[in-house]
Amino acid sequence: MRLSLFARMALILLAGLVSAQLASVWLQWGERATVVSQARGLHFIDRIADAVRLLEANELSQRKATLSSLQSADLRVTLIANDEVFAHAPRGQIQANLSARIGSEHEVRSAGGGGGGMGMQQRGNPQRSFDIRLRDSQWVRMAATNEAAAPALSNSLIVQLLITLMAVVVVVMLAVRQATKPLQTLAQAADTLGRNLDAPPLDEAGPSETRRAAQAFNRMQGRIKHLVNERSQALAAVSHDLRTPLTRLRLRTELVDDEPLREQMVADLESMSAMIDATLDYLRGLQDSEPLRRIDINALVHSLSDDAAVLGRKISINGQASAPYSGRLSALRRALQNLIDNAITYGQSACIRIDDDANTLRLSVEDEGPGIAQAELVRVTEPYYRPDASRSRETGGVGLGLSIVKDVALLHGGELLLANRPQGGLQATLLLPRQKTDATLS
Repeated sequence: MRLSLFARMALILLAGLVSAQLASVWLQWGERATVVSQARGLHFIDRIADAVRLLEANELSQRKATLSSLQSADLRVTLIANDEVFAHAPRGQIQANLSARIGSEHEVRSAGGGGGGMGMQQRGNPQRSFDIRLRDSQWVRMAATNEAAAPALSNSLIVQLLITLMAVVVVVMLAVRQATKPLQTLAQAADTLGRNLDAPPLDEAGPSETRRAAQAFNRMQGRIKHLVNERSQALAAVSHDLRTPLTRLRLRTELVDDEPLREQMVADLESMSAMIDATLDYLRGLQDSEPLRRIDINALVHSLSDDAAVLGRKISINGQASAPYSGRLSALRRALQNLIDNAITYGQSACIRIDDDANTLRLSVEDEGPGIAQAELVRVTEPYYRPDASRSRETGGVGLGLSIVKDVALLHGGELLLANRPQGGLQATLLLPRQKTDATLS
């Protein structure tokens, strides 16, 4: 799935912000664990000092009762013999803190003897234990047990982080939308230009890059409009200049006494006239200045069917449009008429099928003819191209009918689809998007 520029920029910025936020939470969590561990270590040393002072303040006969009062869920205090004393003396910050609290005259031993960080358990040692010799040479062991893990971040801090993240997300979305809006406007203007050369120019405002892009687009629109106007004038001149000598030639053929020769000349002149009309019709194509209007598709199709019935042509209609379509009436009539003429010419009958929904209007013309070779389906919409098989010049036309239909479809932002029917014959479908034309009309 291809994402828009807005979605891509938003995802990139949001990914960076979320990563930064997660890194911040991780750092705060680690810092919090370190601070809590250090605080617990200092608290444990304070409890050791208080217990030592309490034991030394009581007589030997009262120490058992004192030991009982010192026991708790997280601290165990026991008297030990000299041969049970740990062999190592603690080093580093732990030794300094213990000496400062209980006095340097007290000898202290620890299980590991290492000088790890304050309050941090050594890996594999389930508890922190220290042996301390009282002033009367009695050794006492104090062990911290059931040390809980560092508490998680507080709910208030988590809420603050979430609010901050949401605020940043909103700001990012607004900033990205503001940055990509000129591109979206430019894309819409380019799409509108393909259907309406008289569309208003872009507003040349905003950042310097946006202004330059708008100015370049407006200059391009002006040049295209100028070229199309020049071509319109040239087409009008060519149409007039070619029809005048053709009319004179028709009059002169009436003076030819040889009837077979006269009939051949008349046929050639009619063929030339048809070719000129078809060519001018095609060249007029996308420059059609007809305004958009709401078209009753059902009425249009039935009027084409009635016109064909007058000429003895058989046309059936299946389905109907659910709502009027915003388009160019003459162009759509010409496109449908070309498809009907092709169906009648090569298939003796035509069936118009209408499929409509909220997004797309499908107008299909089906015939019962020989169809078109699969390899030729792509090329038959090229100007003046004719397949070699059944669709030859003897059947009429100069190979511009489907090209005109394709141009009309493009004029409305749609496309022409050609496909051979499984039961035989050709299906030509005009896909006309509703949203684009309706938005242009509004």
